[in-house]
Amino acid sequence: MLRKVSGVVAALVVALALSVGAYAGDKAETVKGKVSVVKADDGAATVTVKAGDVVYTVAGDKAKDVEGMDGKDVEVTGKVEDKDGKKTIVVESVKAAGEEAAAVE
Repeated sequence: MLRKVSGVVAALVVALALSVGAYAGDKAETVKGKVSVVKADDGAATVTVKAGDVVYTVAGDKAKDVEGMDGKDVEVTGKVEDKDGKKTIVVESVKAAGEEAAAVE
């Protein structure tokens, strides 16, 4: 009986840890850095924001707004995802350093 109870408790602890981790990933973060746009031969653009030593790939409906700020210092707010050691920010709002944010509509 004690084994069953400890197994259930362990399962609950794991489920709680996973749900807290998933919830934390839903929180919007603000990243301050410099925009860089690299265009491929086919015209597709890869937009990144470098904040210190961390490079974020820009994604989402507002990525085009960030693309237009190539070479500028910006503040990008959105959900940050970390897959295989690479960070992606799904943009909710963006502003040039010192300006008011342009929110997603």
